[in-house]
Amino acid sequence: MTDKGAPADLPDNSLDKVRELLIGRDDKFVQEKLDSDAKGFVSSVVSEALFERETKDGSVNKVLVPLVEKSLHRSIEANSEKIVGTLYPLVGTLVRKAVSSFLIEFVERTNALIEHSLSPKSISWRFRAWQSGIKYSEYVASQIYQYQVQQLLVIHRETGTLLHSISSDPDKEKDADLISSMLVAINDFVADAFGVTSTESENELGEIKTEDFTLLIKIGPQALLVAAVTGSVPPEVRGKLQQALEEFHHFYQQPLVNYDGDNAPFDGCETILADCLVSERKEGEGKKSKRLIGGVVLLVILFAIGILSFMRLSLTVLKSDLHELVPPPGVILTDTYISNGKVHAKVLRDPAATNINQWFSESDIDLSRVIVSEEPFVSLKSHVILRKLETLVNALHLSETETLSLNAKEDNKAVISGSVFASTAQRFTQQMGRIPGISSIHVDTDALNVKAAHQIDNAVIQKAALNRLVNKISSQTVLFATNQEALSEVQLAQLESLANEIKQLLSLANKTNTVVSIVVMGASDNSGSSARNRELSQKRAENVVNSLISLGVESDILIPVSLGELPLQNASMGRSVMLNVLISSEL
Repeated sequence: MTDKGAPADLPDNSLDKVRELLIGRDDKFVQEKLDSDAKGFVSSVVSEALFERETKDGSVNKVLVPLVEKSLHRSIEANSEKIVGTLYPLVGTLVRKAVSSFLIEFVERTNALIEHSLSPKSISWRFRAWQSGIKYSEYVASQIYQYQVQQLLVIHRETGTLLHSISSDPDKEKDADLISSMLVAINDFVADAFGVTSTESENELGEIKTEDFTLLIKIGPQALLVAAVTGSVPPEVRGKLQQALEEFHHFYQQPLVNYDGDNAPFDGCETILADCLVSERKEGEGKKSKRLIGGVVLLVILFAIGILSFMRLSLTVLKSDLHELVPPPGVILTDTYISNGKVHAKVLRDPAATNINQWFSESDIDLSRVIVSEEPFVSLKSHVILRKLETLVNALHLSETETLSLNAKEDNKAVISGSVFASTAQRFTQQMGRIPGISSIHVDTDALNVKAAHQIDNAVIQKAALNRLVNKISSQTVLFATNQEALSEVQLAQLESLANEIKQLLSLANKTNTVVSIVVMGASDNSGSSARNRELSQKRAENVVNSLISLGVESDILIPVSLGELPLQNASMGRSVMLNVLISSEL
């Protein structure tokens, strides 16, 4: 029986037959349909696909960055004028940011330089760097970092040509072309001289160590990755280098296979290599440096606080000394406070009192540490009043035949003596009355001889002068305000002149053997009660009499009398004190 089944090794074309039955042999239509909708198919999944690929291995960024950089470079070359015009408004901001960044970096570098230049360890490091014949900065890096990948080089394996290199510090970057050539030569020498294994990879160097750094060599099919590392290299760095080399071969496989000496295709590989420029500081170095700087700063702060505390304490003591001082008469210390390294003193001082600087100097106070704010005021201290009176006596202008002196006593009493003309005595009395508080001390003028400007020898003339003074004094009236009994400054000045006239009258009375009595009559208007008006009238008369007595008039000749109410048409005339001089010849 013949087996009609299809041979097992024959291809199964069932799907092709079904496709022919459904769409016929003309599949061109389907291809055109797919081409027309390809953009829609791709656009709906391209973003998700790129995100998934980047999340998986990060390859999208590593592929796109070089392409974008090349595109930007070509665009700038082709449209430089347009780009310049677009960026012109941003130039000022960019310049300011660049300057700011430079200043920040400059300050950080200066701070680092100070940290490494002002310590015993920095001096030791400089000496060791000089002994080793290397730069001080390189030696510092070797001491500070546990390890540091300073430079990476990618070398074409077959030709030994440097494809690309990057460095953590451009100032420390070595001659990459020279290093790559030497490495290839050394690697070939080792492979030829000592290679005994059958595989080529086992005959090649993987590490070269010197006193200062280590060269780690990772070998790939078409390229070598060389890392210049200072310090002790941990295993994770070797793993990073191996991963970077594999990614480099993965993304640049075609340029490596077809390499003809042009390094342009490898310009964007920095994104792959940059992850390998890693470093780790030695434990404790940063802390020790910070501790040293912190200790120095702390000492400076403590020293400054000590100085400020001492200055503050000395100022506090000075302030206390000022409060304990006994001020001279006419000086009042109102307040003291410390500000800006000085003790400020607020003082009230009468112009006639002792000078503040003289007071402080006599009290052993350092004037350079005290600032005085002085305000004038009027002191009623008897010592100050007597000083003002003494100043008045010394400053009074006298003629050659006049003398005037003051004898101050401790019991608030001043004795005025000398011989002056009536006009001088009047002027002196007026000026003395202007001294504030003069009424609080007793001024004795009994020893003062007041003489007339011209001596009167003729009895008739003396009698006429006596009568003239009698009439003048009798016409004097001292006016008061409503319900006023005390004497004002104006009234006191009027009474000073009146007292001098009464003294002249008494002098003439002595020469003419005349007895003088003066009736001082106080009066008031009828605006108040009668009892009140009688009392007010008496007070006014007594106050005038007391004032005249204080001005040197004999009390025996003054007789105060109360007139009470005077119903005058002009009420102001009733509010007054009137004088009536009574004279009689001695028997």
